[in-house]
Amino acid sequence: MLTEFHSSLRTLVYDRGNIPAGDVDVAFEAPLKAWVGARTRPTLSFFLFDIRENTDLRQTSPETLRANGRGIHRVPPRRFDLRYLISALTTVVEDEHLLIWRALSTLMKHPTIPAELLPESIRAFNLPVTGRVAGADDAPRPLDVWSALENPPRPSLVYIVTVPLDLDLATSAPLVLTRTERFASLATTDATPDTRTQIGGRVRNRKGVLLSGVRVSVDGRAGPRGVTDASGEFALAGLEPGSLTLKLENASGATTLVPVQVPSDSYDLVAD
Repeated sequence: MLTEFHSSLRTLVYDRGNIPAGDVDVAFEAPLKAWVGARTRPTLSFFLFDIRENTDLRQTSPETLRANGRGIHRVPPRRFDLRYLISALTTVVEDEHLLIWRALSTLMKHPTIPAELLPESIRAFNLPVTGRVAGADDAPRPLDVWSALENPPRPSLVYIVTVPLDLDLATSAPLVLTRTERFASLATTDATPDTRTQIGGRVRNRKGVLLSGVRVSVDGRAGPRGVTDASGEFALAGLEPGSLTLKLENASGATTLVPVQVPSDSYDLVAD
């Protein structure tokens, strides 16, 4: 994926930055002293020096999709920040300054990488790929990276771009999640039927692991009750349609309250 994404960055610089590909190289190697000394053409260096998860964007609740009559429960993709040290390598100082300024202008104009430039492996997530230039409070600073490379510093910037990573964790289950029964008296023809609903679903923790032995009940009511089996599945019968809150209680007594609507397309619940 990184190789494909680097092609997207290269295209962004060339096409949106009006930088001629025939005159300037865009490289992703580490700018070590020997490598820098071997450059024969002006080069924009994008050195990927750090990868870390963006926990502010983390989503742990599984997504529920429909496919071929089954419900697909998929763990959402994680979002990772890629940090690049961007520098211009030329033999003429004026050209170096012009090139780094042109790169900075291009990146600032596109805080979201245009979707048409992204590879299909990233575009399929339908999530924005955002980028920003690091500020004064972001660490490490360009000077710190150059020092770690044991190379004299050059005019540089740190560019942080956030991309999705598919964990490829998914489970499937039948979509028969709700069953409704209606009862009416035979003595009267205009009586409103008494409606009762049975629901079924699964209980997971925030990492997407199915939980067994979790007691499921309606908060504030005496019944009905159920316990998840080895597959994390449960069933509750005799519910009235409408909004209610399910109470999830694990073996240690810890509880989680989950509001649901009956009937619903999914009862895939997440317990703390």
